[in-house]
Amino acid sequence: MLLQIQHVSGLPKDWQEKRSRAEQLCSRSPFYNNMTKRYELDFRERVGRMGYKVQTSVKNFQMTLEENGRQTILQLGRVGKSKYIMDFRYPLTGYQAFCICLASMDSKLCCTL
Repeated sequence: MLLQIQHVSGLPKDWQEKRSRAEQLCSRSPFYNNMTKRYELDFRERVGRMGYKVQTSVKNFQMTLEENGRQTILQLGRVGKSKYIMDFRYPLTGYQAFCICLASMDSKLCCTL
């Protein structure tokens, strides 16, 4: 029987003892493109092959498991006005990935639609 009692903050009391089962995601830093004179993320890895052209947006992001990791675990890219594409892989579930992407959006997004 597994018993977890949560604090007001939502974490179990013994969360520090079980950190080996937790993953820390790191945000990938954008690179500076001398041709366009702006910072960009490389989305060609997976999103591009689905036929969507990712537009430049401050809400685009990519997450990895290590600080300078090569494998993208989660990415969110803008593909149109109020349209985004999310791509994720293990160890995240679809629900976890969607929650992270939703939390990264502007809090006023639903009020302006």
